[in-house]
Amino acid sequence: MNSLQRLREHFSIISGKSTYVDDINLPNMLYLGVVRSPYARAIVKSYTEPTNVELFLDWNRVQKYVPARPDPRSKNIVKMPALANGRVNFVGQPVLAFVVKDRYEIEDKIEEISVDYEQLKPVLTIEEALQGEKIHENGNIAIDTEISGGDLEQRLNADVTVEREIYQDRIVANPMEPKGFIANFDGDKLYVIGSFQSSFRIRSDLQEALGLPPEKIVVKSAPNVGGGFGNKVPAHAEYILASLASMILKKPVKWIETRREHLTNPTQGRGIKSKLRLYGRKDGTILGIEGEVYVDLGAYAYTINTTAPTFIASLLTGAYKMRFIKVRAIGVYTNKPPTGPYRGAGRPEAELMVETLIEDMAEKIGIDSVELRRKNLIDDQYVTPSGWKIDKAGYRELFEKGVKVYEELKKKYKGIALVVFSEQIRISPGEGAKVRIGKGKVQVFVGSGPHGQAHQSTFALLASEVLGVDQDKIEVITNDTETVKEGIGSFGSRSAAAAGSAVISACEGVLKIIKERGLTIEQAINGEDYIEYEVFYKANDIFTPGVHIAVVDLDKETYKPKVVEYYAFDDVGRAIIPSEVEGQIIGGILQGVSQVIYETAFYDENGVPIYGSISDCGVPTSLDADYKVNLSYIEVPSALPSKARGVGEAGTTGALAATFIALEKLLGKKLNKTPVTPSDIMKMLES
Repeated sequence: MNSLQRLREHFSIISGKSTYVDDINLPNMLYLGVVRSPYARAIVKSYTEPTNVELFLDWNRVQKYVPARPDPRSKNIVKMPALANGRVNFVGQPVLAFVVKDRYEIEDKIEEISVDYEQLKPVLTIEEALQGEKIHENGNIAIDTEISGGDLEQRLNADVTVEREIYQDRIVANPMEPKGFIANFDGDKLYVIGSFQSSFRIRSDLQEALGLPPEKIVVKSAPNVGGGFGNKVPAHAEYILASLASMILKKPVKWIETRREHLTNPTQGRGIKSKLRLYGRKDGTILGIEGEVYVDLGAYAYTINTTAPTFIASLLTGAYKMRFIKVRAIGVYTNKPPTGPYRGAGRPEAELMVETLIEDMAEKIGIDSVELRRKNLIDDQYVTPSGWKIDKAGYRELFEKGVKVYEELKKKYKGIALVVFSEQIRISPGEGAKVRIGKGKVQVFVGSGPHGQAHQSTFALLASEVLGVDQDKIEVITNDTETVKEGIGSFGSRSAAAAGSAVISACEGVLKIIKERGLTIEQAINGEDYIEYEVFYKANDIFTPGVHIAVVDLDKETYKPKVVEYYAFDDVGRAIIPSEVEGQIIGGILQGVSQVIYETAFYDENGVPIYGSISDCGVPTSLDADYKVNLSYIEVPSALPSKARGVGEAGTTGALAATFIALEKLLGKKLNKTPVTPSDIMKMLES
């Protein structure tokens, strides 16, 4: 039945009949074009205006900033202007904008416009940002704080200490479909449709940027969203510009991002340096962790990028019972595109940092790293030194399952690694849902929306179980600000856990009303009036464990590393639609693997990207994904109504560390960065 559900949901996609934002055309549609900076850092001296355009926009006319959601501990928040306010700070930054009748005029008008720049020396690395010239008036440090907790005196009891420094280079978030946005102002309300992970976040950002009340902004996601990976959560500069243009011209304005624009547009992922020390005892007891985490925020405070340093630092106790944590968390501005959440959004980065230290500690003590993990693994409910409340899950069961497979594989392979993680699932602040029954319909409205997941089938199945109605008769409407009062969105592995629980709660509420009125569900469905119930389900964040194993080999002629086999053991809480759970884990694994051996966003000494396509920045092909993935999951229900835990980022969280450490073992060398390229390996082996 689940397979049939999935086929029904995806039929329009696989048959080429699905509707993406660029398939939507409104009467009198106009098109937004954007002139972008070719320099990483420069002063805008002068520019010419294009001829025969419907509208021309510069900073003087716009004077709007892109909203950010900063960490409250940040001391230096510099938001990005929607158009350059006299300076540019990364290649690709919007400088000028215009509106034309024919989208094919856009490239001609960009060539027609001339901009005179005075180039400045860019600040490109974390080290340069800490020591070099100021990009912004108040300096390059946006946030510098400390995550500290537990019994810090335990450092004095340590007789073993290991230290590791790792740099995780930037990655371009490359969904199949780039960003897209349509704004249509009718003189009273601004109607928006686009490729979004969170319509409610888009509304909130536009409200802040444009100064409109929320009831005057209606946001809907396109029927199909071709991927997101965090990139499609917030409003971007082009959304603000298209909205302003529509408000001025009183006509719909469409902006569709080209792939070339996407490669240098916000947001990019990763860009993190860590220098950490793990403290322990010779008997294998891990005491705690200390050090520094630095995040390259890019040129501006953008979406939630200033929260990345503290979030990563807070997760550095991993899946282990540590006594203390003391980590300095720093975010710096550089002359590169702003970073933001990318699949995992801090979880995989932290996992790599702590798991490599576990390996180093085991090596220094002289015990098997499996035994070190077993001794210190979380058993039950646990509060970490940084304050995370970890709920009960199948840590030990998964671990022993994984170890059994690992021990057999070790007899066959040298390049093999086992890692353990505890993935934070973002339930807070909650999610909105509404159920409406009547006039022959059962409708479920949810604040979250899909960007590659099976939300329609998942929510219909959960509603069916509560209401006792055939799921094929249940209509699911997602990611629409007109249908529920409040919603949050799809990110942080939260949809089945948070939104699924909201759906169940709403169904229980409407069922109670139906029973109070003395009706059967069939009578309510066929009634002349609607009966509806709306909730905003709130709960605390939860955690889900995983044990992943990577097997890596090397092409001796090309020095190209390759994953040969992969094993994933995950606690999914409840596998609502098993095939979708498996698909999410497998996709996440590929992105974790590719960070180690394929993907990066390289820049030259002038801050100019030296990639110009998806292939240039290392997105793996189907030929790179030919390794066998062996999946096994257990279902220890969460305390949420849906019983689900969340798996959207589990694969990435486990695969980054597992692949990295397996490659270390294969090479017999300690690695200090991602990606690890064939040229890196050749130099290591030849030296």
